[in-house]
Amino acid sequence: MGILKIIGIVLAIIMVAAAGVWLFSLSGSYAAETLKPDGAVTGKALIIYDPGLSGNTKNVASSMANDLKAKGYEVVLAGPKSSDASKLSGYSILMVGSPTYGGKPSGTINSYLEGLNLPENITVGVYSTGGTDNNDSNQFMADILKKSSVRVEVSEKFGSSADKVEYSNFVSQILT
Repeated sequence: MGILKIIGIVLAIIMVAAAGVWLFSLSGSYAAETLKPDGAVTGKALIIYDPGLSGNTKNVASSMANDLKAKGYEVVLAGPKSSDASKLSGYSILMVGSPTYGGKPSGTINSYLEGLNLPENITVGVYSTGGTDNNDSNQFMADILKKSSVRVEVSEKFGSSADKVEYSNFVSQILT
């Protein structure tokens, strides 16, 4: 009887911890932040990301936002469920990032992309983080957008060894 009690307590602790991590990652889906360049504004960019459980997708989004800011862009970093995520007019760039779960992007990013209604003349890029080399969730995102006749200019998968140079290259490709 004592061992069953211990197993029950351990399982309860694991469930509470998992619920806490899930709630923490969900809260990032509603967050939004605006970065303004120090000088003149040369354009506006919107970066939508699902922070995921590790927060790596948010770190990539922040790195790209800082790179765009240094290039004169006003950047809004937003979760897919934030009010800023649906306000697409006025942006020249949209980037969407997702962690990889089971070879696919997160459910919140899937839903966001499927409901997306883009204005004309917006450059779109998608990226994913994590997963194994054969799990191209970024291509999955590009395919969702292609069904809506949206042309994705840049699609990239960043592994765990990716660095700021790779993120900056992604931004440079978007800007060309």
